[in-house]
Amino acid sequence: MSALLVSRTARPVQVEFGLSEADCAVLTELSQTAAADGWIRISELVACLGWEKSRLSHHLSRMEKRGLVVRKEYADDRRTALVAATREGRSAIVEASPRQAEEIRRLFFDHLSSVQIVWFTEIAERIIEKVRAAPEAP
Repeated sequence: MSALLVSRTARPVQVEFGLSEADCAVLTELSQTAAADGWIRISELVACLGWEKSRLSHHLSRMEKRGLVVRKEYADDRRTALVAATREGRSAIVEASPRQAEEIRRLFFDHLSSVQIVWFTEIAERIIEKVRAAPEAP
């Protein structure tokens, strides 16, 4: 269900705005978790997204080439890298988010009653809580 919903909700955003599901995930996290100055440590972004560091690094390289993000070294520790959305990246996610939300609503929430949405929310929150608390497999 998850893979099907992600695929179907991502397709219109890709076609209309040129943003992949991964682009949207990165830009959304940057807009929600970055410091007031817009920068976040790449290690923090890895943790937020739950991706492998190499996957994120490769994806950020592609996004940099398209002008959506910019990276820099952390002034106090050259081993630490920071990333921020560019003006173009922020604009892209602001424009694409309503379309993405519309698709999620159309394909998912419009088919559930208000009681089912409450149940689903409670179940999802419980699963997320337990998954986050569980140790990661080696």
